[in-house]
Amino acid sequence: MSKPQHVRLAAMLVLMASLAPAQAKFTDWSTVKALATGAEVRITTGSRTVRGSVLRVTDDSLVLAAGKSQEMFPQPEVKRVLLRGGSHRGRNSLIGLGAGAAAGAIIGAASHQDCTGFCFLNSSRGEDAAAGAIILGGIGAAVGALIPTRSWLEVYRQ
Repeated sequence: MSKPQHVRLAAMLVLMASLAPAQAKFTDWSTVKALATGAEVRITTGSRTVRGSVLRVTDDSLVLAAGKSQEMFPQPEVKRVLLRGGSHRGRNSLIGLGAGAAAGAIIGAASHQDCTGFCFLNSSRGEDAAAGAIILGGIGAAVGALIPTRSWLEVYRQ
């Protein structure tokens, strides 16, 4: 297998692995009953979507603290339950670091000029690439850390 085929195969496996969790269907109410008190959820009924924290879950209902009030949702009315996931700042920071370092290495190597005459800093192409990777990688990591994303995990779907 040639190198480009390895890259394509790896990209295809990563894509398939990222899509696999999205295909799972949760139709068992016991996953909702396993939610901890205080967990932040988003409930979809036939007519509306409500966001709040779990107060209690029984065999036939779910009670949320939504704003200053409590709302009870009978299990047959609940169409979808999403659980708020954790922050992705670390992941975003690593993505920014990788993208910035790659761009910095390319820009640093491409902008290298050999010294002719008097030179203040006489650096090689590799040193320029490393400097660009460090500088733009740090900027990318900082930008990635500033992006506050959270995910919603599907717990139940009717």
